[in-house]
Amino acid sequence: MSKTPDPTPRTSSLFRRVLRNMAVRIALASLILSALSYYYSYTRYQEEALANLGKYLEARSQLESDLFLQAETNTRLLRNEFVRRYALLQSVDPAPEFHRLIGQDRDGMYRVRPQLDDFEYKATVAILPRVKLTPDFMRQVLLGYELCGQFGQANRNRYYDTFVDLNVSDGSLMFLPDLNYARNGSVADFAADLETELGATPARNPERKTFWSGIYYDKQAMEWMVSVVTPIDFQGRYIGGSGQDVLLSQLIQRTNNVTIPGTYNFMVARSGMLIAHADRMKQIHQAQGQYDLKTVNDPQLRALYYAALRATPTQPFVQSPDGKAWLGVSGIAGADWMFIVVYPKALLEAKAAVAASMVLALGMIALFIELGLLAWVLKVDVARPLARLKLAIHALTEHRQTDLLDTHRGDEIGDLARSFAVMSSTVGQHQQALAAEVAERTAELAQRNAELQDANQQLTHLNDEKNEMLAIAAHDLKNPVASISGMAGLVAEKLEVWPQERVRTRLLGIQQLADRLQRIVGNLLDSNALESGQFALQTEAVALDGVLAELVQSWDARLHDKEQAVAWFPSGLSVLADRQALWQVLDNLLSNASKYSPQRSAIGIAVAPRGALVEIRITDRGPGIAAHEMDKLFRKFSRLSAVPTGGEHATGLGLSIVKRLVEAMGGEVSCQSQLGHGASFMVTLPRAQA
Repeated sequence: MSKTPDPTPRTSSLFRRVLRNMAVRIALASLILSALSYYYSYTRYQEEALANLGKYLEARSQLESDLFLQAETNTRLLRNEFVRRYALLQSVDPAPEFHRLIGQDRDGMYRVRPQLDDFEYKATVAILPRVKLTPDFMRQVLLGYELCGQFGQANRNRYYDTFVDLNVSDGSLMFLPDLNYARNGSVADFAADLETELGATPARNPERKTFWSGIYYDKQAMEWMVSVVTPIDFQGRYIGGSGQDVLLSQLIQRTNNVTIPGTYNFMVARSGMLIAHADRMKQIHQAQGQYDLKTVNDPQLRALYYAALRATPTQPFVQSPDGKAWLGVSGIAGADWMFIVVYPKALLEAKAAVAASMVLALGMIALFIELGLLAWVLKVDVARPLARLKLAIHALTEHRQTDLLDTHRGDEIGDLARSFAVMSSTVGQHQQALAAEVAERTAELAQRNAELQDANQQLTHLNDEKNEMLAIAAHDLKNPVASISGMAGLVAEKLEVWPQERVRTRLLGIQQLADRLQRIVGNLLDSNALESGQFALQTEAVALDGVLAELVQSWDARLHDKEQAVAWFPSGLSVLADRQALWQVLDNLLSNASKYSPQRSAIGIAVAPRGALVEIRITDRGPGIAAHEMDKLFRKFSRLSAVPTGGEHATGLGLSIVKRLVEAMGGEVSCQSQLGHGASFMVTLPRAQA
């Protein structure tokens, strides 16, 4: 059986024929040369960068280590001088000089007498009431007082203070000219056994070595610092410890801000405690300096920390786990910390790319020349035939016929022209049916889009309220929960040590924090109940005198803490209201007045008839409300510029709950205030017969 000849002419590849001898060879040559140039430049820049980084690390290590090494030397010199002089004083009676200098204050603490207390030039003394004033102890106090003043003034330009602790916390002697450390602390403050005191005892430090504490925030100095302590022993007997506190603010600032362009630094103890990081200072402060990379949820920084531990003095450079950066690591002598520089490899890649781009640019120039020749060929063999095909396409869209197609050609253009001719005949047959179907689907899609837009707006509003409530709960519940946990743990630890009154004080603190949590959760639940319509009211005649009497009595303890008083007089009036809702309204308003009123101020409650209504007015002497903030006073989650006077917290829900409850009982609530002159909140409710 004979085959039917194919009328379609055989085709050959236009692009292979034109591009094979020109574009491919030039492009490959340019890419190969650029790759070789990039590799060479990257290797050279990396060696140069790591060499400079090593010099930078060595300089920073010496700079930061000097402060810590000198502090260790200072405390050892102070210890040695203490022991030397103490041996010479064994036959001296210290009692006359001790009692001339030291007196007992009202709280039982022994301190430098006020007329002799010159803390800006001499040391301060704080001795617990429980201490027996033996001759040996008095000699130690007088000697520590003298040496702290001498060594402290000599080292004041570099170190925050100089101190000597005697027998753990029995006696604290400190030279600190910025504040009177002894008189600023209470008996409880000095009785607490600190890590810097316990670390000098033989039980904790059998090798009797100089040691460093972890970083901590000093509340009196309001500074982040670290302490170095050297134990003091005399003839094998433990006496105490000599130490200095080193402020970390300048060290942290240098670590975060003084960097090689394009890199960043951070500092971490080998134990895992993060000391300084430009993007983690907020978390370090919230963790009270105990931001342990081994336990916190910070996988990226934890990975860098473990990688840095692999560095050695002879090999200070290691790669980051993701391979995107070099880590330069140097030790901070004394404190056993690591100073780490993160050098992104992208910096080296950018420099290498610049060098490679020059080679590539030359290749591109050659390529453009070749492309000029190629363009002339393509214009004749491709562009003009395609232009004719384009005109044919436009004619098809306008339902016209054309004879411009190059169906006679034997290459890809000819194949395309013939395929288009077949397609144009098919398109015409389906065009009308397609237009009708598109119109139907377009109308249906528009309807669906409108429905989705409405649903999306509702979901966005609900999501915003959910996020805001979660943010309020997370912010306001975090601190009380953390405080309860801390207090409970401390009570459990010290239960057998602390006196009963101190344990009772801590438990009352836990109870107050729990009450605060209950108020926050109550406000959130009440707001949700009001929003969902689940708060049912039962209106009845409620005598205001009884409600106000119970309310004021329930606030006695909290008002007593701030030395505040509530002034009100019986009115004999009754209102139509839900008793529980009315109590909640008045409780929120009284809470608001107490929260923003200063210590030892009066809060007024006045009840007066207003025709068929009764007005209840609660007036405070707080900071008042600015005029531009009045319009958002009763909004949910709104927080104004005024700050509670006793450190209380606010969810921003109290006044919004008041407004919803009052309006649900058929009343109104309003506020009158002048900035700086207090505020008055007025609640009007329907009057009822007594």
